[in-house]
Amino acid sequence: MSVGTAILRVPKEAKKGETVKVQMVITHPMTVPRRDPQTGKEEPGHYLTKMVLYYNDKEVSVVNMAQGVAANPYFGISLRVDESGVVKVVYEDNMGGKWEKTAEIKVV
Repeated sequence: MSVGTAILRVPKEAKKGETVKVQMVITHPMTVPRRDPQTGKEEPGHYLTKMVLYYNDKEVSVVNMAQGVAANPYFGISLRVDESGVVKVVYEDNMGGKWEKTAEIKVV
């Protein structure tokens, strides 16, 4: 998997008003700044900075991150669903990378 690739899991169906768990793993190195021992040159860190969860294009949750988050982080967020819709997660890193992943939930 390449940097920014994600696995997003949501239930395919839920009852109206049910709280479901949105689960996600993002492939990302999440490194801190360090000095190259051979050249002495400082290399910048590479880490996720923000993740936003949307349901039917409405912002539901914002997660701000920094260098202290582990590589390939896992997130689990509770979401109450009242109607069928699309879960969209948008995430970005400190080097200008920006990605998104979507999944559908059908309310029965």
